[in-house]
Amino acid sequence: MGQSHKGEMLGILGGMGPLASAEFLKTIYESNIVGQREQKSPKVIVYSDPTLPDRTEALLRGDYNTLLEQLIGALYKLCELDVDKIVICCVTSHYLLPKLPYELRDRVISLVDIIFKKILERQQKYLLICSTGTCKLGIFQNHILWQFVQDYIILPDENDQNLIHQMIYYLKSNGKYEKCVPILEQLEIKYNIQKFIAGCTEIHLLNKNLKKIKGEIKKSVFLDPLMIIAEELWSISVLQEYTNLPNTIACFKLLSQILSPDFHEIKLVGKYH
Repeated sequence: MGQSHKGEMLGILGGMGPLASAEFLKTIYESNIVGQREQKSPKVIVYSDPTLPDRTEALLRGDYNTLLEQLIGALYKLCELDVDKIVICCVTSHYLLPKLPYELRDRVISLVDIIFKKILERQQKYLLICSTGTCKLGIFQNHILWQFVQDYIILPDENDQNLIHQMIYYLKSNGKYEKCVPILEQLEIKYNIQKFIAGCTEIHLLNKNLKKIKGEIKKSVFLDPLMIIAEELWSISVLQEYTNLPNTIACFKLLSQILSPDFHEIKLVGKYH
């Protein structure tokens, strides 16, 4: 931080839900204005559209045309305002990224890409916390990089996934986080895990507020892509770093394994999200 921002402008497509995207904007300025003049702070435009259909409900019943149409319309509105890159504050909606026109897809920073990049760097085990839609649609499991990170990601069983989904919608409806802590503690014990993937943007609300709660769970337990973007926004020029990230990493990994004497067969899984 402390660098010039070179005029880049970040667009945020929010409203899914509204509290998470509003908190993300706050996080960006909390992370980038300390010790700086406000004139050096990031330029950000938020387009919040809470009228978008519920992503889990629409996609699981196979009815994505209305959602896709509204998503494309909202993204074009941000592009008309000359944003350089866009963060869609909803992981479940990432299922539709391959269906976007190229000029839109090329501007979107995939939250899943960021999560996978950090997992490859840290090589620690995490429990995936995401909506039932994200889980059943295989947004993580069908990603081109899944084969390289799957040993570090634990998927909850069906009962726990339902509990996590209820927790997410509880956060979405009122933004209160205190009742979520016992659920996380329960999951920590059951899966013998101390770290979680924030695979839903509502978890950003929980991540931001855990430090205010007494107990053993700390803020650092979450791999939170919104927090990563906010903290690294200009220091790593995140507007450029995550462009074509999956293909770059996949090619590097495949090449390194092909050149390894232990290489047998690599099978690419899924499609780019």
